[in-house]
Amino acid sequence: MKQNYLYLFILLFFSSIAIGQKVILTPLVVNNKSVISTSPINLESVDRSTVSLSVKIESPVPVGSEGTLSILYTKDSAITPIVTEGGFERVTNFIGGNTATISFVINLTLSNFNTTGGYILAQYKSNSGIVYKSNNVSVIKNGSTTTPPVTPPVTPPDPNFKNTICCDQVIRYGDRPAPIVGSTLAPNKVSVSWLKIDNSQFPNKTYTGTNYSNDKINILIPDYLTENATFKRRLGSDFPFNDSNAINIRIVPTPILNEIIIDGGKDANGFVEIVDSNPKQIYSDRASARVNLNILENPNHVPQSRGDSFDAIERYEWQYAKTNQNDDFTNKNWITIENGNSATLEYAVLKNIPNLEDNYLVIRRIAFYKGISNASNVIKVIPRTLKNNNVICCDQVLAMDTTLKQIENPSTISGSIAAIENIPNAQIISTTYQWQSQAIKNTRPNQYSAWSNIAGATSKDYLPAPLQFVIGTRGDLVVETTYNYRRIATINYTINNTGNYTSKSYSNETNLQAGRTYGAPTLIAYPNPASSVIYVENKSTDYLLSSTKISVANVTGTTVSVNFSVVNENLISIDVSNLVIGTYFINIENPTGGVRGRSNTSQLTFIKRN
Repeated sequence: MKQNYLYLFILLFFSSIAIGQKVILTPLVVNNKSVISTSPINLESVDRSTVSLSVKIESPVPVGSEGTLSILYTKDSAITPIVTEGGFERVTNFIGGNTATISFVINLTLSNFNTTGGYILAQYKSNSGIVYKSNNVSVIKNGSTTTPPVTPPVTPPDPNFKNTICCDQVIRYGDRPAPIVGSTLAPNKVSVSWLKIDNSQFPNKTYTGTNYSNDKINILIPDYLTENATFKRRLGSDFPFNDSNAINIRIVPTPILNEIIIDGGKDANGFVEIVDSNPKQIYSDRASARVNLNILENPNHVPQSRGDSFDAIERYEWQYAKTNQNDDFTNKNWITIENGNSATLEYAVLKNIPNLEDNYLVIRRIAFYKGISNASNVIKVIPRTLKNNNVICCDQVLAMDTTLKQIENPSTISGSIAAIENIPNAQIISTTYQWQSQAIKNTRPNQYSAWSNIAGATSKDYLPAPLQFVIGTRGDLVVETTYNYRRIATINYTINNTGNYTSKSYSNETNLQAGRTYGAPTLIAYPNPASSVIYVENKSTDYLLSSTKISVANVTGTTVSVNFSVVNENLISIDVSNLVIGTYFINIENPTGGVRGRSNTSQLTFIKRN
């Protein structure tokens, strides 16, 4: 009999927990408009609406880190609700406490609802299978609801004005919090700033905190976060301030691995310099771009080198922002790169960037998976365009023989005569050159040094120093270090003798490496650089150049339109007069020279100049 009482007591205890748990769904923003939590979600006849939500789960006792949360919708109470787009199940982590707050950004399609609308709800499912649901939140297609009351504008500091913001959140590392919504103020009536509290210091008369954003009065849309953060809204510009309550964003581990790298040497401030004629790829290796399903299920899971399960990232987005040489911008205006949806970014120079001597940009990749996202580390770049007819030529692959311990001497790198372009009545006073090199240590991955001036290399052309053998790790002879070269041209000029000006430009890059077997190259292109016509000559007897397929592509890999003429069976002329200045590739495909019937493709590089 006592056992029955004990069983009944346990049953009642757990029943009270189940009954006591609450799921509270709060709509915050609909199509970039803040909403009153007690009002319906008004789609306003928008075909596809974006809705930011906050869901809070309350339990009378600590419940650990179990359960999943999702957002459902239906157009009729007689129809079983289904998961919304962006409302897929997320692991809910209480971190040993009594409450958990999760943010969602969902999409609602107008055609999914009846004329009278429908509703959405939040559903929490514990690991034991018990389901808890929030109240239904009505959705209307285009409501004629009464305009919600607006808090009268005040001139802070007014101690009677309730300056409040909502709500605390728990997000994944590198994810973006839901918008933070404040009590309503009329725009342009008060001084408003949003503060991100640094080093846990409470803003006071002498410490004001970091002004995180001042372009939103009632809503703050925070950036992706990688550390715990606290936000407040400040009204007024003089002490004592009218500061709101604090909103805390707590970070838990993310299952998304999203790290990017770029092959290039960094300057003293960590920037990689890129000229549009030599684009660079920003990418990640396989282990740095995937989803750890074990962490997705349990944020407290310790990653294992073996045994963890992984899935592929669903989609990507690339963003860039302007910064300065020290990259000390507190706030960055991140701009999405058009058509940048692949795992890699072939980076040259972005659109709408002014052609200044130096632009400082930062680039990041956003990865998305089942309703959560993650911002990658940041790559810092200095983009430049090829200008002032400052071009050099060409890449060299030197012959080498480890038995004879010989490496072919490099040839002179030729440079064009720099000129002032697109400036009427410009008269050059003087032109100076400075050659630079970048050492590349052939490891896995390659290690790039910073660009450095070559002492005494101030002529129009430059003869590189020979490459050197070193003894490798296996005791054999290897060429451990190869080099990139470029030329800086500085032009002093005047315009109608009204003043002196200076223009500095960076050439394209050329590469010097070893690897060809001894003997003269059998496939050559000349003259190089070329302004009107370039010739391709084949000195081999293995095949006829006239029987191959030849095409010309720019640095992005796009085939360009040119005219070909056959001078003889092994000499082809190409009219390049209509091409813009830059670097191009001549692709020669020999259908009879491959292995096992496959074609054999060779590639030559040339520079188009004025």
